[in-house]
Amino acid sequence: MTALRAALLAAAAATSLLPAAALANDSGATPAAHMRVDYDHSTIVHLERPAKTIVIGNPAIADALLIDDKTVSVLGRMFGNTNIIALDSSGAEVLDVRITVGAPESAQVTLYRGAQGQRNLACAPQCERNVTPGDPEMSGVVQDADKKTESAQKSAQLSGGK
Repeated sequence: MTALRAALLAAAAATSLLPAAALANDSGATPAAHMRVDYDHSTIVHLERPAKTIVIGNPAIADALLIDDKTVSVLGRMFGNTNIIALDSSGAEVLDVRITVGAPESAQVTLYRGAQGQRNLACAPQCERNVTPGDPEMSGVVQDADKKTESAQKSAQLSGGK
């Protein structure tokens, strides 16, 4: 890895976890922050203020779990872009972050096999099979994600009806 690439990655990592409130400019506007999460990896986001609810733009791309009122775990589920919004108990926005879920930047090999589709390998130090979006086996993973999303939505509806 070149020194320039290492510096760029470090700078991106340092800014990618900042909540939107920390990125406010002088005009008082709060632009949406942006973060990148590797597919099938989690990262932690620390909030400046307590949150009560997490809203996910597309739960098939990323998932978020409120660990406590100031800590959110974000999981990259499928390649793509979405957003996550955290709200406090009065419904005020605590965080609005755009999420890009992408392939890990190291030790990943993709073999394209024509009609058989692609095969992905995670290589560190030896290569092993890794099911990722685009693989023929991925349809089962997507169906599982859809079931989990539906279950979470039903659970939220039931808990809101108390």
